[in-house]
Amino acid sequence: MLSSRGQSLRASFAYGRSVVGAEERTRVRLGLAHLSPPELALNLAKALAQSGITSAVYSLDLTEVASAGPRSPSGVETGVSVPQPNHSNLVAAGQYDTVIGPSLYGSGSASTVVMLLPLDGRLGTHLGLIELVEPGGPVRTVLTSAAHVLTLGSAAVLLIALLVGLALTTRGLGPLRRLTAAAQAVGRGDLSRRSGLPPRHDEVGELARVFDEMADSVERTVTERESTARRMRQFIGDASHELRTPLTAIKGYLDVLQRGGGASPQVVRDALPVMSREAERMRLLVMDLLTLARADEGRALDLRPVDLAAFLQRFLESRAQATAVTLQLQPGAVALADPDTLATIAGNLQANAERHGGGREIVWSTVRERGLVGFRCADRGPGIESPDLPHVFERFFRAGDARSRQDGGSGLGLAIVKSLAEAQGGEVEVASEPGQGAQFTVLLRPTGAAGWVPAPPAS
Repeated sequence: MLSSRGQSLRASFAYGRSVVGAEERTRVRLGLAHLSPPELALNLAKALAQSGITSAVYSLDLTEVASAGPRSPSGVETGVSVPQPNHSNLVAAGQYDTVIGPSLYGSGSASTVVMLLPLDGRLGTHLGLIELVEPGGPVRTVLTSAAHVLTLGSAAVLLIALLVGLALTTRGLGPLRRLTAAAQAVGRGDLSRRSGLPPRHDEVGELARVFDEMADSVERTVTERESTARRMRQFIGDASHELRTPLTAIKGYLDVLQRGGGASPQVVRDALPVMSREAERMRLLVMDLLTLARADEGRALDLRPVDLAAFLQRFLESRAQATAVTLQLQPGAVALADPDTLATIAGNLQANAERHGGGREIVWSTVRERGLVGFRCADRGPGIESPDLPHVFERFFRAGDARSRQDGGSGLGLAIVKSLAEAQGGEVEVASEPGQGAQFTVLLRPTGAAGWVPAPPAS
């Protein structure tokens, strides 16, 4: 009985998590900021409460972050009380990814079924585990009823069992046939097919529920795989198109030189700078593609505490600035980040601001928002139109006529910024008004440790 309750709690958790994940993906598509860990925790608890499950979410240090449960006659109640698990169970689930339970707490009508599940993925980056709670009354009722039935006469029990068994067998053949037909349809490729059985509180109902969940999972997996393949094909097509332009220019000039143009010093002088420029564009594009590929692979980063104010000062001192730069730094902003990756992010933002800022002042500043720390790069250029804002971090996207291929950009710089920020557990935001410039904000996880400070550039 507890085993099936555990499966039910797992399924409810998976559904609640998928709801929160879908909301997060929608926010990303709309260009909105990721929710903070407490907001994610509360949304997950509310989603489970709507399924009739009381839950509490704990942080990585095993502190309760949010809780919610169903409210009679309808609705959701936050900040509810839940049974306090044993500390060793919290440690096992939150720090060692161990599933605890389901276990029966209390007795009588006040008993509850409690299960601890570790969190992973993006939730697990900020949160440790979740406690799921359901009333244990049905479990106690079933056990008590079984004990009472055993006290009846053996003859009566056998008779009833035979009659009930015969009825259930007859009744169960129809649903089993429907399940068989649904399984065969899914096997033939109809991934939208489900059992279509109404909820039942027996083994057939449990089998139908598990089958439908499995079919949902298979359909989601196939859909996501097709979407990934479609994005990959588009990415390869875009990369091929971007590489074709400089290759075509280089080949054109080589053809001219091979047809006799090489004999003319003036033709050679005119061709070599163009070929060199196009080769450099191609080299930078290939380097950007390699950076994105490494980010997509999820390679391990050397995360350490980084003093962001000192980092920005050293970073800008090491660059030859073609545009005036102003620093607005607050001491004490220390982030958990990879210094080399952070330098790539800052370099791409600086290059973007120089390219589109119209030669006007660029302002760098450190920021603290929503419990995160980071830095902001703001230019005073023409800005970005509102319809283009949700797409600026897409690969090969160029906003408006002012951000064209002719300005030297590959359309990958901001995509690299987003990928590398998220690889460090952070996020990136953009804000802009036409004619007022654009500002990009990188937010990272804070740390209380002393910040790493890069060495000053060699004189």
